[in-house]
Amino acid sequence: MDQKIIYDFDAVVSREGTYAEKYDARERFFGSAEVEPFWVADMDLPTPAFLVERLRERIEHPMFGYTEQYDAVFDAIMWWMRNQHGAEVAQNSISLSPSVVTSISMAIQAFTKPTGSVAVLSPVYGPFFSCTQLNGRTVADVPLLVEQGRFAIDYESLEEVLTRPEVSLLLLCNPQNPGGRVWSMEELDQLAVLCRDNEVVLFSDEIHSDIVYPPARHNSLLNVECARDIVLMAHSIGKTFNTSGLQSSFTIIPDPGLRSRFRAAQGRAHAGDVNLLGKVALASALSPPGADYKQQLVAYLHENTRQVCERLQQLESVEVMVPEATFLVWCDFRKYGRWQDIFKRLIKEANVALSGGTFFGPAGEGWFRVNCAHPRSQLLAAVDRMVTAFSGK
Repeated sequence: MDQKIIYDFDAVVSREGTYAEKYDARERFFGSAEVEPFWVADMDLPTPAFLVERLRERIEHPMFGYTEQYDAVFDAIMWWMRNQHGAEVAQNSISLSPSVVTSISMAIQAFTKPTGSVAVLSPVYGPFFSCTQLNGRTVADVPLLVEQGRFAIDYESLEEVLTRPEVSLLLLCNPQNPGGRVWSMEELDQLAVLCRDNEVVLFSDEIHSDIVYPPARHNSLLNVECARDIVLMAHSIGKTFNTSGLQSSFTIIPDPGLRSRFRAAQGRAHAGDVNLLGKVALASALSPPGADYKQQLVAYLHENTRQVCERLQQLESVEVMVPEATFLVWCDFRKYGRWQDIFKRLIKEANVALSGGTFFGPAGEGWFRVNCAHPRSQLLAAVDRMVTAFSGK
């Protein structure tokens, strides 16, 4: 029997010289190249060695020309969705894509009119807004409710928006970024019924679906029966395996009609494939060794987020959303004043760079997001500085 690999997530690995956005863009966004970055949602934890080795093997071949979409890639995706998410997927329902954000843009072009509107539940990942606007559509923003310290969907307001004739697409973050909510099957079913009854396509961004903390379990919209003829599910290995730079993503669309319209939009943009190394990464990561890595990673991130929340809860004026999923912690700093002043204090007094809430839409103003996917020693030291900086109000 092969010996089980034990991953060391405490090791600090320098990203110096790799042109990492999280580090190299600090001066531009925060005015300091020395501030410690906990903003961009990639991990400062290494990609598993088995995946690095598989990429290295391919790089040793000296030719990097055009590459077919081969069965091993689709087999890996189908295995992962069945084994990790309980979703049976047909190979012909899968489409490759450079990124989930690319798929969002393709969905907007495929399922809305130039004068149309896209519904979002905010605060939510910023490109839900920017992709909509850059494609010439308007955003129909439905702010989430905060109930007992976590997000909830305002179905009454959502129904009002979905009945508007110009709204034909809803973008959902499942699990939710930045709040870390795992939507229940009951919530997703109610959402799907509203979309179906109003002939609205439901785009489910499930990029964070592998990072879910027990006892919570991810519920894919692929498993919501009444959503099968209206859903487009998008996923990627970027978050789980820290491979966002490889641009390796995919969509699953059970309905043939929706799939045809989506692929037509991809074809017009020449955006229906991933690069050579992206295919190698998909076929390698979505595997039993990948599942073992994921299990250990989730346990480490769960403890990271738990300790971050515990420390930040020492600040009586900060409200902290304890995440059920994602490696992100969403914090309400509004009692400390204007978000611009808080932003400066975080940099100057705590030497910490966080994602500001306005990136996630108007409903996020005054909130900040902490990326907890870092070696624990670095992460907790930074959070302790935040607590010290704001303890005196």
